[in-house]
Amino acid sequence: MTSDNDSVLLTILNKSYWVNCPPEERSSLLESARYLDERMYRIQRRGSKLDREQIAVMVALNITHELLKKPAAEGGGSLLDDVRLAQLEDKLNHALGKEEAKHGQTAEN
Repeated sequence: MTSDNDSVLLTILNKSYWVNCPPEERSSLLESARYLDERMYRIQRRGSKLDREQIAVMVALNITHELLKKPAAEGGGSLLDDVRLAQLEDKLNHALGKEEAKHGQTAEN
């Protein structure tokens, strides 16, 4: 069985991750990674002593809060959004796990 997905190397907070992605979603994934990287650096630059995982949780909470504050007409929070977000998270975790196994551990910069 062949896969229609490509491996894309993303660098977030100076750590690299291989992620599987359909070719037509590559640019969107890269844009998302740049946005996440920028948001994580903002928190890190505040001088806090948070580790990478704590920073990721803070950014996830901030982005989720912003999304849920938006009216539904602007793509804001609804039950359907929550389901889609959970599905996306599962896909990302699955892809990261597969790529780490495929490439050994994550690549460090």
